[in-house]
Parts: sequence; structure tokens; C-alpha cells
Amino acid sequence: MSGSDAGSSSGAPAAEPGPGTFAVELAEGFAGDDVSVLIDGRQMWHRNGVTTNYSVGIADVVRLPLPASAWPTVEVQVGRRSATQRVDVTGLGTSGGELRLRARIDPAGALTLGTASDEPRF
Repeated sequence: MSGSDAGSSSGAPAAEPGPGTFAVELAEGFAGDDVSVLIDGRQMWHRNGVTTNYSVGIADVVRLPLPASAWPTVEVQVGRRSATQRVDVTGLGTSGGELRLRARIDPAGALTLGTASDEPRF
């Protein structure tokens, strides 16, 4: 698992979450995939060869700055598949909370994206 910062594809260690950030956890089902994370249609992160480490159930954790809009649309694209989630980021930058989303690919190949608030934190 090699976390990364916004716009990075260098494999640098992930920064600790802080005010004004949110995380997209790339979880089960990734196998050498080309993955992009977009906010309101703008690509914020991209990496080739994303693969799940099944000993921890995570392929990568993408930490991004909170967008300017209060209800941004977050999209994860894996090859030709994509999943979107519209999220409320109101108050996260000032409350110190962190929004976490989790993307998964099921055994049939369907990509899903949803909140990860009740799951283990990575």
C-alpha cells in the first residue's frame, strides 16, 4: 500500500489527514488497474498498476484537498468503468473531521463508491 497526495503519482507516503482533506480508499478488487479520481469532472489523481494488497484489503489511499463547492461530485474511474458519489463537505475544513470514501470492485467486475465511515481506518 503506497498512499499518495493530490495530483501525485510518485508513490510517496501519504500525508496524515488534516483539516481540509478527504480520503478515497481504493479497496478490494484492483488488479493492475489504471485509476483516476476526479472532483467535479476535474482529474485530481491518477496512477497505473493499482493492485489490492489483500493482507490489508487496500490498494491505495488517495488524500485530496477539500473542493471549493459544498456538494462536490467525486468520481473514481477504473479503465472504462466509473462510479460517482455526491458528497457533503460542509464544515469538514473547520471541524477537523475527515470524509472517507471507499471504492471497490466486486468479483463480477462492478465498481462501487460509497462512504467508509463505519469501516476500519487506513
